Amino acid sequence: MFDMILKIAMVVIAIVLIILCLLQSGKSDDIVNALTGQSSNLFAEQKERGIDLVMSRMTMILGVAFFVIAILLRMN
Repeated sequence: MFDMILKIAMVVIAIVLIILCLLQSGKSDDIVNALTGQSSNLFAEQKERGIDLVMSRMTMILGVAFFVIAILLRMN
């Protein structure tokens, strides 16, 4: 029973993680600008604010939860 709950939780967390990663704003423009020599704010300190901060923290928390559940399932 506990094993089945963990498997369902893992699938749900995986789907939510995929959605969160796709919704986050990309930072690839900054990397491209840094490599091509254009002016960029890549190394400037930029703080995430608002929804970006919430999504970033949710991604981190769900990522940790995903790996914890994976370890728990493997130990069973």
